[in-house]
Amino acid sequence: MIKIERQAKILQVIRERGYVENDELARLFNVTSATIRRDLKTLSQQNLVRLDHGGSSDVNLLESLTEPAYETKVYVNHESKRLIGQAAANLVRDGDTILLDSGTTNACVAQSLRNTRLRNLTVITCDIMVAKELGAEQNINVLVLGGILRHSFYSLYGPYTEMVLKNLRADKFFLGVDAVSIEHGVSNIVLEEVPIKQLMITNSTQVIMIADGSKFGRNAPYRVCAFDAVHQVITDHCIDTGYLNFFEEHAIQTTVVRPEPGPCE
Repeated sequence: MIKIERQAKILQVIRERGYVENDELARLFNVTSATIRRDLKTLSQQNLVRLDHGGSSDVNLLESLTEPAYETKVYVNHESKRLIGQAAANLVRDGDTILLDSGTTNACVAQSLRNTRLRNLTVITCDIMVAKELGAEQNINVLVLGGILRHSFYSLYGPYTEMVLKNLRADKFFLGVDAVSIEHGVSNIVLEEVPIKQLMITNSTQVIMIADGSKFGRNAPYRVCAFDAVHQVITDHCIDTGYLNFFEEHAIQTTVVRPEPGPCE
């Protein structure tokens, strides 16, 4: 296991449990205590975990207004994201025009679209990595929105991006999220991305939110939308049942994927 993948999995364990001792992490990942301390120091420098004597605890990612680098996020809940991507791709039909949001989960949607035999499909995206996944697919028309590049995260934003979006329409929008809560709806860490997401919502017939269970029960500073803007949710088995009940009560169709092995801690 490479270092960046191990650090992503360490972060995932800490977020699931809230607090983990260093010795336990060393046993879980079959590495020395010195290696774990170096990994935790790296995560602490990114303001993702809080260190104390002999252990580490979760720093709320959204309260600190920071997020892991894209290369780290790729490994966090990767199997859930892959299955969510497959479920999302299964909703796409011949002749569709779809909007793919920025982020690693939408990159998984793009990967799954490569395995389909859809005809006359048009994909519009504000994410360089999403476009890269589809770059070799001759049967998929790809429109990359211009704009300002968000360095290290590969998304595009700004007035030019918004201007182009205002003149586009889509059948489906696959909405990536940073945080979801019953009290505040869908919210985002990065302010500049919010108007892009909101325009994509406005200009799409159907809005499909794609988010693994770790995104629920969190609040980010910048509100994207209320739940009445969302038609469907694709998530994993780690979502709290309270959200499943809430979506059922509000007639929001929900698909739950189950990675193997799949228990949440």
